[in-house]
Formats: sequence, C-alpha cells, structure tokens
Amino acid sequence: MMVINFLADVVWADAWARTGMGFGVVFSVLLILVFVLVAFGLFSRAGKKKAQTPQPAPLKAAAPQTVAPAASASDADKAAIATALYLYFQNVHDEESNVITIRHNASSAWHHELNPRYNSVK
Repeated sequence: MMVINFLADVVWADAWARTGMGFGVVFSVLLILVFVLVAFGLFSRAGKKKAQTPQPAPLKAAAPQTVAPAASASDADKAAIATALYLYFQNVHDEESNVITIRHNASSAWHHELNPRYNSVK
C-alpha cells in the first residue's frame, strides 16, 4: 500500500515565497492607500485655509453699526412667530392610538396547511 505524503511533496521554499509575496502586496497597497488619504486631507485643509484668508481692512474707519431693535420686525414676521407659538402650545399633531391592527385572511391555503385544527380527518 502506497502512502501519499503531501507534506513531503511540498516545495517549502516556493510556498513561503508566495506567502511573503501575498503579504507584501497587501501591505504595500494599504500603505499606498494611507498616503493617498493623507494627501487628500492635506489638500482639503489647504483649500479651507485659502477660502478663510481674511481680507485687508479698509483704510478709513467705518461708522459703528447699530443693531435694529426687536420692535422693528415686520407684521409678517410677527404673524409667523405668533402662529408658531400658538401651534406649539396647542399641541397640534396627529393623535395616535398606539394600537397596531393586523388583519389576516384566515382562508388561505397556507393557513389550512399549517393549522392542525383545519387538518382534522373526518
């Protein structure tokens, strides 16, 4: 009787070389991916810094700005605020019963197959 010894037939140098190549490819792709993501982060920060650069101040001094008082709100603004407050305090929303009603058709073929009450032999 001939016993096949698979472990003796394996060329271990080739197996370890292939394993090393596989790990090397995976880690090199991951390293490249990390560099690409870091580069995108640096470019996005540089774009934000350019967009947020302050403008030079004008040479002559501007008059101080005053904040308009709350009484100068238009009639439409007052009506919108009053309506919003009215609806908020009146609890205007859909009334829900918190009851789920499930109606099923008791005359289906599956119902008769699965329910032993309907499978009684007469």
